[in-house]
Amino acid sequence: MNTPIRRSAGQRGVRCVVMRGGTSKGVYFHEDDLPADPQARDKVLLAVMGSPDPRQIDGLGGADNLTSKIVIVGKSNSPGADVNYTFGQVGIDLPYVSYSANCGNLSAGVGVFAIEEGMVEPVHPVTRVRIFNTNTSQLLVSYVPVDENGAPAVDGDCAIAGVPGTSGEIRMDFAGTKGASTGKLLPSGNLIDELYIPEFGRKIAVSIVDVAKATVFFHARDAGILGTESPEAFTPEILERFWAIRNAAAAHVQLAPDSRLPHPVSVVAPTDYVDYMTKQTVSAQDVSFVARRVGGPPPRLHKAFAATGAVCTAIAANLPGTVVHAVARHFPDGVVRIGHPTGVFPVRIALAADGEIQEASYVRTARRIMEGTVYVRESGLRA
Repeated sequence: MNTPIRRSAGQRGVRCVVMRGGTSKGVYFHEDDLPADPQARDKVLLAVMGSPDPRQIDGLGGADNLTSKIVIVGKSNSPGADVNYTFGQVGIDLPYVSYSANCGNLSAGVGVFAIEEGMVEPVHPVTRVRIFNTNTSQLLVSYVPVDENGAPAVDGDCAIAGVPGTSGEIRMDFAGTKGASTGKLLPSGNLIDELYIPEFGRKIAVSIVDVAKATVFFHARDAGILGTESPEAFTPEILERFWAIRNAAAAHVQLAPDSRLPHPVSVVAPTDYVDYMTKQTVSAQDVSFVARRVGGPPPRLHKAFAATGAVCTAIAANLPGTVVHAVARHFPDGVVRIGHPTGVFPVRIALAADGEIQEASYVRTARRIMEGTVYVRESGLRA
């Protein structure tokens, strides 16, 4: 006979699902299972993740930007959308939940979650899920492989850099996300801006582009690096250089200092480098260029490459006159292959003659890891 669990009266249970989406991992919630009041909701989310604490030891967070994320999904009333999706980046050692941008990796898990939770009717062999992202007020489309029983396919031959093994291929199309953060493809109106960076005491050339997530691009040499460094080589000093460029770019296009945008990305022409995880050489012949992307605050190097950032970077590579276009090798198949610390991130781009984005898609994998109830202290929610 099983002994019943005697739960503490001082804790509140919240239903959730832990999922991996691409190279990120997050906690997914039904919108109705969280408080409607934004402040009360954020207190719950911080408690769930165990923030603020550098180890997030008292919650589900993994003490890394890639694993300190939450997703909220609900039925949508938006035209042409099946579900609403809100992404939150949860601070680790700082008590914040940022909704300033979307996460392209965890976006890949939204369609899977919606099908598994009965929010979208499955269609074999591929189910299209139309997702309204509340962070950017834009529509994403997810194509989820589904087996004969209507369940999202876990097994498959799709491999992505930074994730062990293979799984079912999920294609995400971000063609409708131009101006996601600022309303403009080029927030400053220019393909290149000469920005004065106070910490450097000089100007550098940057390109600020906004598709999926506003990003500021610059040549690696202007940040004082080779551009092929592994994560352990990114010292606090280097990270602060990236953030100094980000701060100057944010002020230039009038983005709020606490928005975390535009994310800073360094680029360098195709060159060999060593994969941080496998220790194998990534050949210059296999990449369009090599990039390093920093998020924050506090600034941290992305150990792979954010999917939304990859979409923006790939579009920038297709805009003649940008910093990225100047260093990029252009493959005949229309795929931009971004060399990042743990491999290569391919993004398929198709632009119309007038420059409109017809396709900006990438492939990810995702799966449910755990479902159940997470418990948070009631006393912490009252603080």
